[in-house]
Amino acid sequence: MKILIMPYTPTLSHISRPLLIAEELRRRGHEIIFAGESSKVSFIRDAGFEVLPTYEPDPEVLFANIRKGKMRFVEDNVIERMIEADLALFKEVNPDIVLTDGRFSARISTHIAGIKHVAVVNVSSTEYRAEPYIPFFDFIPDSLHLGKPRDYLNLKLEIAIFDSVMGIFKKLSRHYGIKDTVTATNCLTGKDYTLLPDIPEYFPTKKIPKNYRYIGPITWNSKLSEPGWWPPKKNGRKLIYISTGTTGIGDFFSIIYDLLKNDLQFTSIITTGAQSKKLKTIDGRLYVEDFMDGDLAIDAADIVVCHGGNGTIYQALQQGKPIIGIPTIPDQKFNMRRVEALGLGRTLAWKDFESSPESLLELITEVCEDESIKDNLSKFKELLDQYHAPSIASDIIEGLA
Repeated sequence: MKILIMPYTPTLSHISRPLLIAEELRRRGHEIIFAGESSKVSFIRDAGFEVLPTYEPDPEVLFANIRKGKMRFVEDNVIERMIEADLALFKEVNPDIVLTDGRFSARISTHIAGIKHVAVVNVSSTEYRAEPYIPFFDFIPDSLHLGKPRDYLNLKLEIAIFDSVMGIFKKLSRHYGIKDTVTATNCLTGKDYTLLPDIPEYFPTKKIPKNYRYIGPITWNSKLSEPGWWPPKKNGRKLIYISTGTTGIGDFFSIIYDLLKNDLQFTSIITTGAQSKKLKTIDGRLYVEDFMDGDLAIDAADIVVCHGGNGTIYQALQQGKPIIGIPTIPDQKFNMRRVEALGLGRTLAWKDFESSPESLLELITEVCEDESIKDNLSKFKELLDQYHAPSIASDIIEGLA
């Protein structure tokens, strides 16, 4: 088959998941072509894949809207421009199947073009999630035993509001005669099949259709060389691995750096995702890289401090390491509510960290000493070891041919 893969390339997590699937499909003899235009397509080219240019929404505008809580996350003309770009690309490539991760125009454009479409999307971005994305009714105490009806009403309300605010998807569905209406809630899912890079114990669903499948997490094996300073000099201290992926807030790095550069309790590794060039390594105390092999760092670390991104969380859980999340966007807050509910780590609100950075050090000590978190991590690691997502995803894609 000829498979066109369209991730949202400004975000590394949306690149890494289809990239691992692509490597498995290539091993099976299929022709793989990627599309994207951000600087991060270098990771795709480094893996030996062709990357064609195509229009993508400005990440600064997109994530600024999301952080501000705007349900209208992009303007209508952006979606229409994405569809035009999709159709031009389909005409150029003539693929058998399109695989997307974060391309919210693809359900519409693949319908117009009559091409089969598979999408990688987390449970949190589907209408079948069992947990509320934005907990409107958290003020209702659990002691009233209204959990299920509360969550049901919450889900119905948030989906209705989101789909109404972003009505362009329904409008375009009517225009192009799409019977299975595309909405803001399902726009990231696949027209023909949806791959859920989660496990049900972490992100439960309700009544998912037959063309939705849990495949387990897909975490990035960066294959980057070890930094010149590796291994870190721990000097008997606990090692913290700190990462905000590629969607962090710039102020975070200067705050965390000032907090840790003179700290004598811990040794730390910070990966900035190339979002800050001002930080310098202090040997034996603080190590700074734009990017590095996350699995390597997490394996050496005692605890992971992150933004609550799905990929980093799963990387930590696969290695049985506790998590402290400092989320800044709804997806990350959703992820960290699950981490806390399952007893796998703790959340520190951005405003609390910003006003009192020292509270992070206190929380790190508390989490590292919590025996119940260690027990929960051990059980969860066993669940994750049962999946090999790239193989499962490739089997499904081949089955659609």
